[in-house]
Amino acid sequence: MLKTLTFTLILLCWLLSLPTNAKDWGALFEHSQYSNAKISPDGKHLAVAAQINGKTGLYFLDTSTLKSIGHTNFSGKAEVGEYFWVNNERVVISLAIRESNSEKPIYYGELFAINIDGKRGELIYGHRAGEQQTGTRIKKKEAIRGWGEIIDILPNDKRHILISSTPMSNSGERLATVYKLNVYSGLLKEKQGTSPIPHSQFLVDKEGEVRLVVGTDRHNKKQLYVKTDSEWHKINKENLGSSVYPLSISESGEYAYIIDNFQQDLDGIFKLNLKTFKYSHVFTDSAADITDIEMTTDGRTAFAIRVDEGYPAYLILNKKVDEAAIFKNILKTFPNSSVNITSKTDNGDYYIFSVSSDTNSGSIYMLDVKKNKMNFLFKLDPDFNNKDFSPVEPIKYLASDGQEINGYFTAAKNNNADKVPPLVVLVHGGPHGVRDYWSFDPEVQYLAVNGFSVLQINFRGSGGYGQEFEALGYRVWGNRIQQDIQDGYLWLVKQGKAELGNACIMGASFGAYSAVQSVAIFPETYKCAIANAGIYDLELLFDEGDIREQRAGLSYLKAVVGTNKQELKNMSPVNYANKIKAPLLLAHGEDDERAPYEHAEVLREALDEVEGSYEWFVVDKEGHGFYSPDNQRAYMEKVVEFLSKNLNG
Repeated sequence: MLKTLTFTLILLCWLLSLPTNAKDWGALFEHSQYSNAKISPDGKHLAVAAQINGKTGLYFLDTSTLKSIGHTNFSGKAEVGEYFWVNNERVVISLAIRESNSEKPIYYGELFAINIDGKRGELIYGHRAGEQQTGTRIKKKEAIRGWGEIIDILPNDKRHILISSTPMSNSGERLATVYKLNVYSGLLKEKQGTSPIPHSQFLVDKEGEVRLVVGTDRHNKKQLYVKTDSEWHKINKENLGSSVYPLSISESGEYAYIIDNFQQDLDGIFKLNLKTFKYSHVFTDSAADITDIEMTTDGRTAFAIRVDEGYPAYLILNKKVDEAAIFKNILKTFPNSSVNITSKTDNGDYYIFSVSSDTNSGSIYMLDVKKNKMNFLFKLDPDFNNKDFSPVEPIKYLASDGQEINGYFTAAKNNNADKVPPLVVLVHGGPHGVRDYWSFDPEVQYLAVNGFSVLQINFRGSGGYGQEFEALGYRVWGNRIQQDIQDGYLWLVKQGKAELGNACIMGASFGAYSAVQSVAIFPETYKCAIANAGIYDLELLFDEGDIREQRAGLSYLKAVVGTNKQELKNMSPVNYANKIKAPLLLAHGEDDERAPYEHAEVLREALDEVEGSYEWFVVDKEGHGFYSPDNQRAYMEKVVEFLSKNLNG
């Protein structure tokens, strides 16, 4: 147990350069200079993911000197994705590929392994991993047209990891098979069976044996299976809730811990007896769903949970786990922050953890347990200080029908105390299962430093506040949800934090839909609207885009928007072009598969017919939202220019 925590600044002189000029706020949209850091099992080395020439590479440092001893920085289209230490000398990387026709790297299921000295780097799984076997009887790895996902690192096996292998398909609905994968040779061995259901999430016991799987059926319903005597046994759906998410198997192997909403509204923790299949409740928060689970670094045991009614709050679940005591002391040192332990040494002497908040995009620390020292390693974005940004304040109000709504307010930075700043109502995407959180948001902070306050609303239909609250948003996208958003703006005006008639509504994906729909049905409320990657014709959801390609996706659409053509027309902003009086800024990526470019085109045609006022910002090689830092920067510069023209500063 730590008694005191002290700080020691470690300068990464080989990589870190301090800014000397005035702040470039557009740099908020650059990819973070660092992604994360993880310590080797013996504590002798660090793996640090960093941006090099616009791509993510991986550097290996000596822990005591912080000198680089090796690195991998892929040439061509490949770059580093997620990565894991599998022993003291070797790391496995999920390989990301950036195609020439897309700005965003894509994961094709390939796994790459490399030693800390940069040697023996090779693909160990994927469609390009096979080798010719001419003239030899030595068994070699196979090329597999599948997605590989790491299930377990197998801490007691230094040469193998456990993976799921899902054959490639357009919908991703083929069944995954579990294998042991040799991290040196790439050979697959010891098949542990095939999942009985698509979109699988597996749990293993302390021996590394698969015991449980959760997947999604064609009706978009979660299903759970338990493996007993090499056979899968389905748990009756009547004995489960609708939001089943597997966490861990108990040390004894007797129980599985699961997030679910069985016979209740909110998502809580339940335990399933793996012999009798008895399902019992463990914990549920009084106001919000469980947001996150803190797992031990081997990924096998849950020791803390996080809930977010407003600010993040943590609860320790398992005090017997060493990491729980460490985590609790880190929380005391960094109150009002999000904390995550990313790795630790096998002997528990050193921990690597990240800290972030509403004004801190992320900082990485190393904890020396024996010396009671917490060493600062680096900020993910070293060009900025916490004081550069505005705090994010949780809010709560009653909608016009009495429904309680949560949200967040961020005041414009350095605004004139005698004048209420203009407001941007920033609407999140989704809309279902998605919500805004108290966190660092580059878009919010960019607006704040440019003189605009920001309101974010978790309207009915948002995730995080129970199934009933989410279901309240079904089939009312175009009216009741938009009323919740307007009610939030009017409430903020009453609090003196916004001015009536000096607000613009803005969003991406569903947020873009809301922006256009809101200015159509509330023409006197907002002075302008900004819409990026939006859906504007709900009937098109059934004809275009990747949601309809999956059977579960079609089931989802039928539930949340319905199939009544008249209702779909009534909730589609493309049909209200003649009612839109506020100027629009319409942005879209031409390669968007979630909200295809056709949505922007049909809205533009409708606006042209009525001579509506709009500005156009379309980018090729971008998908659902902009990924390229240059495109994000250019878009947000356009946003601020548009806001400045239409709002009173």
